[in-house]
Parts: sequence; C-alpha cells; structure tokens
Amino acid sequence: MTRKLLTRLLAAPGMGTQHGVAERAAHVIDKVIFDMGVERLLQGTMQLDWRLRPCFHGCPEGAARASLATVVLARLSEAAALGAAGERGAPLQPYTSAIVDALLREFRAQSPRFRTLP
Repeated sequence: MTRKLLTRLLAAPGMGTQHGVAERAAHVIDKVIFDMGVERLLQGTMQLDWRLRPCFHGCPEGAARASLATVVLARLSEAAALGAAGERGAPLQPYTSAIVDALLREFRAQSPRFRTLP
C-alpha cells in the first residue's frame, strides 16, 4: 500500500504507470515520424527524464540533461525493421509498437525507479 502511494506521489501526472509511459512514448514516436520522418527518428535518442516522461533528442548520444535512462534508437534491434518498413512505405504501426516495447525493456534495465512503477 505505501509503495503504491509513494509511486503515485513521485510520478508525474499521467506517468504513474509503465503503461502510461508506453502511451507517451508511442505518442512521441508518432509525432517525430510525422514531423521529421523515420530516418531522423532512428538517428536520435529517447530519454526517460526524472519526471518519468519519455523525451526525444535528435542527436545520437542524447542531451546533456540528467535522465533516468537513455536509449540510442539506432542500437535497438527493432530499429532496422522500422527503417526498412519506412523505406518500403509499409504501415509503421506494428514496428513502432515493437520500438515502444524495446524502449520499455531498456528503461526497465537502466532505471530502478521505472521498475517500481506498476
């Protein structure tokens, strides 16, 4: 009970669960693809900030800001499939879902605070 209460107090609104972070990450990925394209997305970095928000940075090594977890998107095994689908003009939804799953996997591996979220 107290763990759940502490998690809610420390998490940003809407980011109180891993599912909420996954939804936000999917939204960010969709926005970047729409605005800049798949290639630009794969050249960037996703970071989980201290408020448990996934943030995109256009450079491969991320911004200098402190973060709980940092994932260079090009290093994900799922990135190659997304890049190939983007070149073919195939629907991207299944591939972006795989990228979100990979991000969550990396966030869990790098951040004890993220692992405590329900």
